[in-house]
Amino acid sequence: MGGDMGYVVKAREELPLLDLFPMATHEEREIAAEGEGVGAIVPSESPATMATPAHTDRMKTVLVDKARLCCSLCSDALNRPIYQCTVGHLVCCRCRFKCKGDGCRTCAVRGVASPYTICSGLGYFLGGFQVPCPNHEYGCETYSPYYEAADHAAACAHAPCRCAEQGCGFAAPPPALLAHLAAAHSWPTHEVPGYGKPLALRIPAAAAHHRLLTVTAEDDDAALALSPGTRARGVFVLSVRPRGAGCAVSVSCVRASAEAGPQYSCNLWARGPAPPGGVEPRLGMETDVGSCAAPGGAGVEEGLWLHVGPKTMHGDGSCREMQLIVLIDKL
Repeated sequence: MGGDMGYVVKAREELPLLDLFPMATHEEREIAAEGEGVGAIVPSESPATMATPAHTDRMKTVLVDKARLCCSLCSDALNRPIYQCTVGHLVCCRCRFKCKGDGCRTCAVRGVASPYTICSGLGYFLGGFQVPCPNHEYGCETYSPYYEAADHAAACAHAPCRCAEQGCGFAAPPPALLAHLAAAHSWPTHEVPGYGKPLALRIPAAAAHHRLLTVTAEDDDAALALSPGTRARGVFVLSVRPRGAGCAVSVSCVRASAEAGPQYSCNLWARGPAPPGGVEPRLGMETDVGSCAAPGGAGVEEGLWLHVGPKTMHGDGSCREMQLIVLIDKL
């Protein structure tokens, strides 16, 4: 909910800044609430994200002003336990324990003393609100508690990635983008035997280009598939770019949720021709795999690339090629 709520934040700009203090622990919340004599606390842990809401025959779609579901101070989504002053201003548990004293900060600005109390009934009521994933049009059928919708969207496997070819506006989840790049733009595609298993490649070193790598998940990862009855497929891009007399080779993961952090590691080796009576030259690197929402060499820009020099290449002139070994594994 955080990305499309600018109007909520603007509506609260006249409020003074909070007096910030260290965050209270869950145990401190319980002790504080018991001291207010309000009985049992509704747990702050949220229900698990579900593919489809339970009892769909009892569900009803309604339109709600999102400002009514937000904290009156920080404007973030209200999460349980929820606190309410006697006038009716609602605050999240974070803001409740960041403020000095027990009084409502909004009321204090107007010269009114209004203490906060925990509102268990409202927490139970709002806890039942489920919202669809914003990537519904791309195939995600997940419903999340409204206060977790932004977290789910940030990590959603269905989030669309963009085609990197100039003038092409195609966008889709990684598996669909893979098919588009292979069919519409003739990107070469290679199937990796599996996570933790090496793939040997012989590729030209004459010009910049990209190759798609796919890894099919094992049976225990079937839940990560984009549709029932299918296995999840990791989509990666191997990018080759000229660097002086050699080439820069990088591997990146095609996914839109890069802010979730790296999820894979990569071992990349280059094998050169052995001189007569000599040893075959090898060089390699091991690194986390960066993510890119538009395939095309994000790893090169971040410096995560392997430099393959002329002595590690096979052939001469425009016929030069590299012998690479790629191993992708989960972190």
